[in-house]
Amino acid sequence: MKINKILVPMDYSPCAENAFRTALVLAKKAGASIQVVSVTHMPHLHAEAVGAASIIQPLLQEYHEQLDGQFEKLTSSNDIQDIEVVNSKYNAPLHNAIYSCTVQNECDLIVTGTKSQHGWLTKLIGSNSMDMIDRAKIPVLVIPESCESVNFKKLGVAIDYSDFDDPEILAPLRDFATVNFSQLCFLNVTSKQHKLFVYDDIKLSISNYFNGLKQSYHTFTDNRKLEEILMEAINDLHLDMLFMLPKNHSVLDRMINKSHTKAMASKTDKPMMTIHEK
Repeated sequence: MKINKILVPMDYSPCAENAFRTALVLAKKAGASIQVVSVTHMPHLHAEAVGAASIIQPLLQEYHEQLDGQFEKLTSSNDIQDIEVVNSKYNAPLHNAIYSCTVQNECDLIVTGTKSQHGWLTKLIGSNSMDMIDRAKIPVLVIPESCESVNFKKLGVAIDYSDFDDPEILAPLRDFATVNFSQLCFLNVTSKQHKLFVYDDIKLSISNYFNGLKQSYHTFTDNRKLEEILMEAINDLHLDMLFMLPKNHSVLDRMINKSHTKAMASKTDKPMMTIHEK
């Protein structure tokens, strides 16, 4: 996978505009275009509802005109020279709009902003960024609102060696790291110290797959929570970004088990990239 088109969900909040600036940096490095996606979610009233169209359509048109004005302001206040930036508007739930835009426009990467601090309600029901981590079929790069300047020189890659057998799934990460000349720090957390030697073949296959990029391998064998270990690794290794590989859980799994990926996305103040397993 090459990064040819970057999708940026946009509500013109400070964190969304911050994500747009990160997307611009990546687009310039990769020679990619940017697709900005904004949504409204006005009700589709029943056809028999008297005067429904005369009420909804003017409101929708007015809001879309406001979005056009905000888009013009966004592009004029940022250096978009030589970068194609396209504005798309949908009247649909955000995840439906993202899916439609991804399929229709063949986007390769979603860059989305998230607030640095989440209130209790957001933690309970989730946020748009967390929803994209769950639903998106292409890589998602989450940019915290507090991350005002991006530097992707040193990337932490959290991988469970005991459940990993195909480096090809990391193709988007390899392309991302190549574009940014990144060093990759592979992070493995395990309590099975007696099986560490079994993972040597896996590390070798990963090393070969990322040949040409600087790499290092770090294994943690304590019993602390995964999030605590990864947060410590981010600080100790001075990482600029964390990469995680979410599992495709069933609905029941999602209800019962905690998502480590979404937990990290809500904790860290570093950019975080996810790619769903196939």
